[in-house]
Amino acid sequence: MASPTFDYIIVGGGVAGCALASRLSEALPKDSILLIEAGPEHDARIAPSMGVALSDTTDIQWNHRSVPQKALDGGTVSQTQGKVLGGCAAINYQAWTRGAAPDFDRWASEVGDKRWSWEGLLPYFKKTETFIPPKSGSQENRPDIHGYDGPITVSHVSSSAGGPRNYPLKSMMQDIYDKAGMPFNPDLNSGSPFGYGEYPNNTFNGERKWAATSYKRGPNVTLWDNTQVSKLLFSRKKVTAIEVLPNNHNGTRALVKKEVLVTAGVQNSAKLLLLSGIGPNAELEKHKIPQLVDLPVGENFSDHPFIATFWKVRDRNLALGDMEMISPEVDWTAGVGCDFLSFHRHDDEKTTALAKKTLDGKAIERFQLPGRPHTETLTMHGHIDLTGLLQPPVDSSVFTFFNILVAPSSRGSVQLSSASPEDPPLIDPAIFEHPVDLQLVYDLTRRTSTAIQKSSAVSKYGAVEYAIDEDIRNDLSDEALRKRLLNTVETVFHGSGTCAMGAVVDTECRVKGVDGLRVIDASVFPFPIAAHYQAIVYAVAEQEDVRYYCEDFVSDE
Repeated sequence: MASPTFDYIIVGGGVAGCALASRLSEALPKDSILLIEAGPEHDARIAPSMGVALSDTTDIQWNHRSVPQKALDGGTVSQTQGKVLGGCAAINYQAWTRGAAPDFDRWASEVGDKRWSWEGLLPYFKKTETFIPPKSGSQENRPDIHGYDGPITVSHVSSSAGGPRNYPLKSMMQDIYDKAGMPFNPDLNSGSPFGYGEYPNNTFNGERKWAATSYKRGPNVTLWDNTQVSKLLFSRKKVTAIEVLPNNHNGTRALVKKEVLVTAGVQNSAKLLLLSGIGPNAELEKHKIPQLVDLPVGENFSDHPFIATFWKVRDRNLALGDMEMISPEVDWTAGVGCDFLSFHRHDDEKTTALAKKTLDGKAIERFQLPGRPHTETLTMHGHIDLTGLLQPPVDSSVFTFFNILVAPSSRGSVQLSSASPEDPPLIDPAIFEHPVDLQLVYDLTRRTSTAIQKSSAVSKYGAVEYAIDEDIRNDLSDEALRKRLLNTVETVFHGSGTCAMGAVVDTECRVKGVDGLRVIDASVFPFPIAAHYQAIVYAVAEQEDVRYYCEDFVSDE
């Protein structure tokens, strides 16, 4: 059977892949585009707001786990990704945060291209979204920095009727943030995210708004779902085709005329390049893969880890239990179970001294970058527990504080476990290996836990820390915090950096040393961005999409 030929092949039907397929099909209606997704096109388990990534293992996510982590006494953490059309946007908790302007300005400075600055990316942040201001409540926004006609509807936490989700404990949560000395921020997506604000997200009127359904594919887009790409093929360092697993499309090759765009996510994009001979020589030699180009693929990997604390109030039915419903407005399936999140810096003398002692070069410059957050707090009107620490059923009296490190200095890697594309990669996020990372998350957990103790959570609602050993219940020493860490540590699935811009790809996301190949996803982030990543990946895809139009319009003249 003859191999089909396409102008563009997009490997990975996640956030970037769906956005690129849609935009390219609009701009280049005469070009043929193949979009390949390893998972299915549809799945009924993608609830309007429930995060599948935080549920039991399913077949619409990759279910990867890390290698044993040194700082976790050999423990492992989940490193899952979406395995369904729409990718992680189909299984996440829909937080829509852009990050801090200085992060992007630093990105632009490091790679020498102002298009990756805050001002350079802002038009694409706006292009992605249709922002719906809240109908009521205290949240105010800057209308000039939002988009109003993009594919993804973005709002603050709202009910299925579009109004505020008035959780019974909402005023208590605000009191906790106030007691922690965190100022209210009227717009967390203004480029200055410090303080706390209502949870911006891409759920509206009880519906998840995501890449697979919001970005429409034109008639010139062919979708191969349930298909895993096993290798990229080259002729004289020009990509010419892709291979798929033997049981997918009968092992059909697809030929490409113009470019292959790899949008398979931080783990699988790196894995595919390595399997194709693009990567460090030592890594490829281990698996007897002939090297095509020597690039640091798979290095520079990081993720955002957290310590969770669980708190139980005196009265039942004030939080969200095991899929229980307080009222239709705050049902799990009507919208996300969060109300606030916040971002923070840690410029105290102890942390600063430790950073200066243990970091150097770009690492200390990034840490000290003015206007860049180090940590994040996210509050959940219920419990999310990946550890089995909470024994079900958990009633509607437990709420959760997530104390998240969003500017890690630790760096790990994604490597091959074998030369077989069917074997999972070896994923090492190096969680909390750098002492500054531990210092930051300990400080934040101490700060939020102290604030809870001083707030109406205790005085009015009788909150006590839950699912914790009695000997450390009121102990916030480093030793006691380490016990909490080992019991609750996971990540929020914000992996980045394995095909870093400047090292693996250029500022056009083109893989160095070969022709016709780009990587366009969170793999290209040169360092961790202090935000939830989906809004950023949409913007990266939108920016890269415009460059294709320009190149093709010029070449067609």
